[in-house]
Amino acid sequence: MNKQTDVLDDLITLARSLGATAAAVLPAESLVIEDRFAALCAGPTRCPSYGLAPGCPPHAIPPAVFRRHLRDYYHVVAFKIDVPAEVLMDERRLPIARDIHRIAATLERTALSCGMRRAQGLAAGSCKELFCAQDEACMVLSRRQPCRHPDLARPSLSAMGVDFMALAASAGWDCKPIDPRQTAIDQTVMGLLAGLVLLA
Repeated sequence: MNKQTDVLDDLITLARSLGATAAAVLPAESLVIEDRFAALCAGPTRCPSYGLAPGCPPHAIPPAVFRRHLRDYYHVVAFKIDVPAEVLMDERRLPIARDIHRIAATLERTALSCGMRRAQGLAAGSCKELFCAQDEACMVLSRRQPCRHPDLARPSLSAMGVDFMALAASAGWDCKPIDPRQTAIDQTVMGLLAGLVLLA
């Protein structure tokens, strides 16, 4: 078994030990990147975090640029945390999303320490909402100062245009679009939050 395979296996094990429900190694080329997902952030039902963080539109790397960037990578370690769908509908999702960022950041640092110099983590959710909600504005954007949480905050999957459903399908995870009306009736409906680390 070669060193890279050992590192990939170790990252999977680490993700699970940090609280991920499941993790998988995928070819980087299997990621589906579409402009429409980033566009939804600014759409008619605008995300409350739009424009407030470096990892969110319009400040994040646009999907068209990210597609080109992705050509430099060979593998993706994707991971998820299973969550009752009703939890994803309100603020109860926030500590879980923080865990997603923490796992992505830890996997990224571990990969970098193992010689994967271009490792890059992405995670579900806006870092502004998750780590700096109490601040009037992001220090990076408003004052050009360093991020207060560089050890945790990672760019948003949606901002980069990652097709979440396609990612789940590639990893073999059962994931269906969530209908808020259904979750109000059936509290056993499950959803998930995910993150990933790109590896060259």
